[in-house]
Amino acid sequence: MYFLRGVLVLLYALFSASRAQEDENNRPCDIFLQDINDITLNCSRRNIDRIPAWPEEINKATGKDACVRITFFNNSITNVTELGAVPGNRIAISFKSNRIKEIEEDAFNNIRRLVYLDLSNNRLSGDVLRSEIFQGPYKNGVYSEIALETLNLGYNQIHSLDRYLFQYTPNLTRLYLNNNPIEILDHVTILAISSATNLKVLDLSKTDIDAVPLETFRGLVNLKQLDLSGNKFVTVPESLSLVGSTLQYLTFNNNPLVELNDDSFLGLSNLIELEVGENNYLEEVKRSTFTPLKSLRVLHLCHNRKLKYISHNAFRGIKEKWTLEEVYLDDNNLSELPTDLLPWDKLKVLGMTGNSWLCNCDLANIVTKQHAGIKFKPGETPYCAAPMRLSGAYITNITVSFCPQFDTTFAPKKGFSLSDLRPKQILWCILGVGTVVGIGIICGLMVNYIKAFFKKTIRNEPIRYVNINDELA
Repeated sequence: MYFLRGVLVLLYALFSASRAQEDENNRPCDIFLQDINDITLNCSRRNIDRIPAWPEEINKATGKDACVRITFFNNSITNVTELGAVPGNRIAISFKSNRIKEIEEDAFNNIRRLVYLDLSNNRLSGDVLRSEIFQGPYKNGVYSEIALETLNLGYNQIHSLDRYLFQYTPNLTRLYLNNNPIEILDHVTILAISSATNLKVLDLSKTDIDAVPLETFRGLVNLKQLDLSGNKFVTVPESLSLVGSTLQYLTFNNNPLVELNDDSFLGLSNLIELEVGENNYLEEVKRSTFTPLKSLRVLHLCHNRKLKYISHNAFRGIKEKWTLEEVYLDDNNLSELPTDLLPWDKLKVLGMTGNSWLCNCDLANIVTKQHAGIKFKPGETPYCAAPMRLSGAYITNITVSFCPQFDTTFAPKKGFSLSDLRPKQILWCILGVGTVVGIGIICGLMVNYIKAFFKKTIRNEPIRYVNINDELA
């Protein structure tokens, strides 16, 4: 009886909790008013499948620089219809993680000051995305533009873009196309991307592309940040040189690279930060690989599980005008590093954890004499893997005492004299000279004997003269 009563109580508690959660999901959107310049409308996780009308409170955003944020994160919306007008100077709307398959024309017609739009993690295709979606009000026979600066289209089902998609968004500076099955940057997609001439950030990561044609970057004269991670590049695209004068941040993780060489980053003279990690096939970094990167400050060369060799001339040509401040070599397959790889004492931060370091004289020189040991972050000091007697010890604990030292800075120069020779050395010299003389005598006697033998046994026959007249007669 008591057991049955306990079960009923538990079921009632679960039912009440379920009802409470349902009420939570179905309640009206929450609106947070900081002041007339900051309003947030939160419609996340409401289990809604259509966009509701804006609440009256949103009209309180009357400040000159009012910022309005509206989020419909994690709902069941399938169609973005024409939205009502929203006051404010900068408006951000997020439809992330819904089921959107369709966007109506003029959907954002009434929100000219829309600067941020997140449509990621939906079911959009390239056919749905048309320039009419982003056109502003119709005036004087033409559609006006909107203020859109950031557009996130990641995690959708986009294969291609309409060539006129960004016709009404001249201020677009950030475009995210990551995690779409693009595979090939076709002609119309290239035209669409290159038409966004004010782009500063472009994310093409995890789009299954293996090439970026030159025309893609030809119009992007303001591009500063590019992400090409998670694709199928076997080399760094040559087309990057077209944006070399402006590009400052390049992420090139998780591509099937085998090596980096002097052609990899050609033309990227203004690059500030480079990240090349998680490349499971990368084995070596060759001579002059980083030579073109004359402005580089931060280098992430991490999590490349086959990387075991970095040429001592990898930074050739830029050591004299050194700009690098942070170098991260964590979680590779490195065991040794050349002592002259880079000017270690000029770094501010150095990462070397997760490698199988051979604690030899070269590493001791780098860590102690060139002061690399003081560049590690707290708690990120690497360990020795070999030799056995140092295995598990911090590399900062090794010294150069076991290495041969030939410091002749103050050694006086001394000439050679016979008094410097020891008796044993003199004896060996005499024996050596005697042996050479003896061998010479024996060889001479053998030559004389052979000569005499041939004179006695081999004689020259006399020359016979014949009168040719007698022979003819």
